[in-house]
Amino acid sequence: MVSNHNTINNIDNNIKCTLHPNKDIVFFCLDCKLIPCCIQCTSSKGEHHGHKTDPLESTSNILSFMNNFKNDIYQKVIERIEINETILQESNDKYNEIQSQFDNNNNSLRKEIKKIHDIISIIELDIKRQLEKTFENNTLINTIITSSINNDNQILSTIINNKNNKNENENENENDRITTIEKLNEIIKFNDQQIYDNGEDFIIDRDTIKIIKQYQQSLIVLNNNNNIDNSNKLNEYDNQIIHFHNQIIDDIKNNLKSIYTLDNCRFKIEIDENNNEFFEWDNLKFYVYIEGDSFKFKENEGTAFKNNCNILSKLKNQLPSNVMLLDGFNQKLTPGILPDGVKSLYLGDIKQELIIGSIPNTVTRVSLLDGFNQKLTPGILPNGVEWLFFGDIKQELIIGSIPNTVTLVSLKDGFNQKLTPGILPDSVKWLYLGDIKQELMIGSIPNTVTLVSLEDGFNQILTPDILPEGVESLDLGDIKQELMIGSIPNTVKNVSLEDGFNQKLTPGILPDSVESLDLGDIKQELIIGSIPNTVTRVTLEDGFNQKLTPGILPDGFESLNLGDIKQELIIGSIPNTVKEVNVSTSFKHQIEPYVSKNVKIIKKNSEK
Repeated sequence: MVSNHNTINNIDNNIKCTLHPNKDIVFFCLDCKLIPCCIQCTSSKGEHHGHKTDPLESTSNILSFMNNFKNDIYQKVIERIEINETILQESNDKYNEIQSQFDNNNNSLRKEIKKIHDIISIIELDIKRQLEKTFENNTLINTIITSSINNDNQILSTIINNKNNKNENENENENDRITTIEKLNEIIKFNDQQIYDNGEDFIIDRDTIKIIKQYQQSLIVLNNNNNIDNSNKLNEYDNQIIHFHNQIIDDIKNNLKSIYTLDNCRFKIEIDENNNEFFEWDNLKFYVYIEGDSFKFKENEGTAFKNNCNILSKLKNQLPSNVMLLDGFNQKLTPGILPDGVKSLYLGDIKQELIIGSIPNTVTRVSLLDGFNQKLTPGILPNGVEWLFFGDIKQELIIGSIPNTVTLVSLKDGFNQKLTPGILPDSVKWLYLGDIKQELMIGSIPNTVTLVSLEDGFNQILTPDILPEGVESLDLGDIKQELMIGSIPNTVKNVSLEDGFNQKLTPGILPDSVESLDLGDIKQELIIGSIPNTVTRVTLEDGFNQKLTPGILPDGFESLNLGDIKQELIIGSIPNTVKEVNVSTSFKHQIEPYVSKNVKIIKKNSEK
């Protein structure tokens, strides 16, 4: 007789293990929710070594895994696809935003580097003009000296060489070719002898007249002081030599390397109709301050200061109540720089340490954003602070870091500091926890806290006593660790399971102290016993999408609030103990058939 195993193989020869494609699936692992596995999976190096297994042909196991596949795994597969599509969409959106920012960065790079090029070109042109101006002056001096000397020399050379001026008769006889000094000697000798012999007057002939004129010309030239003027002009020459200050050039080179920073941008920068940069954060619109621009602060909006701002001291009385100091901000916050009047302060990775008095006493809300890297010694946060938000800060907290006036603390995704007992002061009443990275310990949360909100991504195990007695209200988002009996203390009266909550509510998880329960779009079905009998008020919020089979809502509760729930009610869903049903305008189903006639139904503030 052929076994079922062989029959399976004959029907489908492709029943291969996903992890080991050369091996057939032959077992169910009893220790791992009946996951199918092969021989290699159960081998000494396999993922299921030492686990209990059953053959693939086991009818009970096949039916069990099929029911599990149908009722649990298949729905999770659909949810995973939806989650993956959401993540993919977010990834594409982020990438498109990054691509857009990449283009903006390149445009900014070209513009800013062009500004530097333009400045250097202007400097080069200015130096050239200075050099050219000086050279032109030197050329003029040279021209004046050359012209003056050439003119004088032309006259004097004519005299020495006994040459005629060009405007005189160009015809020369042999006698004209002797030099002036020879001519002078000849005339003087001849006339001296003639006067001696005859006692007659000096004979003035053409040669004598020429000599007389040359004598006149000589005196004019010799008396004009041109040689002195030209000699003095030699001192007016300016032989410029350009020198470059290499140290300054090196400093400029080094400074040029620091004219930019590449920051991970947590904000999506947008441009408004007046060409001002802004981004949305914490339900506020923050305008990026740019020094020198015409800028009007708006009270109901925030102002963010970049790393190149050294302007706060000049804007003391102009700042709005919401101020953000962005990553790289490098002005020392001495007391008084931030004026009284600032109420909400957001600090990124600022570069100067804080001192007592840096933050004015008017500040009631402080957000320390991802990357904040300054020590919070006692007194840095003033006693006026009431709400405190922590991102992924880089310095550990110590007792006294948080003043006793703080009533609300929110530890955002990525917070990675230990919460040893005493860090959170006894003044804290409301605590919001995101995807923090350090595990909580008993005593991390003070007994004074009355409301705890575990937000989407919270990934710490809530062993008993982590949430202290004293907590009265508990909000649970898409937390990643399953709850256990004792996770929620017996003091909790109000529980809200927010959209995305994806943990099973087995009986006993919600303690008998719970009186009010709000249910959003939770992802796990409710079972009888999920809701304790002590609950007197239930709210099914918009998006609630679980079947309310009879018995889910326990006898004893009296008030039901209905939003836009996605599953129709069925007979018996609402127990007879209910006295009042509040129906939201978004509720799309009938209510009357499912409640007794004496139930008070309130629709849109009108009684029926």
